Amino acid sequence: MRIRTIVAGTAALVLLAGCGTNGGTSGTPTTASQPTSTSNSAGAPKVSNPVDVKVAEAAPCGVVTAAQLQTYGLSGVEGSLNTTSAGAGCLWPGTFTPAAMSPGMIILPDGTNLESIYAKKDSTYPVFEPLEVQGYPAAIALVVDERKSGDCELFVGVSDERAIMFSLQSEEKSKYYADPCAGATEFANLGMTTIKAGAK
Repeated sequence: MRIRTIVAGTAALVLLAGCGTNGGTSGTPTTASQPTSTSNSAGAPKVSNPVDVKVAEAAPCGVVTAAQLQTYGLSGVEGSLNTTSAGAGCLWPGTFTPAAMSPGMIILPDGTNLESIYAKKDSTYPVFEPLEVQGYPAAIALVVDERKSGDCELFVGVSDERAIMFSLQSEEKSKYYADPCAGATEFANLGMTTIKAGAK
């Protein structure tokens, strides 16, 4: 079994390094200056139905409920605040349980958004795959492709200014080991369900 320390996530760390708080590159027009566009200057789709993450930020481990965790395969696993992350985050350490996987979630700081990811898709991410999670624009963005090792990270744009990173680290016994991005996407679906409902 691999011994790994779960931190903010490689993609998130690279994203935050050198990023300003405006969520774009220097000299980039803001979304306010392009009200008729369907995408931001870097190509990220705009979020047509933004969701407030204040409740989730106050209690990040409540983003995925005990019932959802049981459905996901992590029955009895409790979330632990991710104090090493750059934003409000939680880890669900299930690596040493029969599920053999540990998902995580980080609400990235204000201004660090999906556009920040798109701006670096050609220079930083050898794996970049746009997708949607419950109608919200998202992207799998990997600095290092570790999918064959059971790891994946994806970002969901919850507004034009904010994004959430969902991650999964899994071991060979995990049901998601062969396709960790499917596991991370499923976890993101659970998280977005709760966030949209108010993270109660």
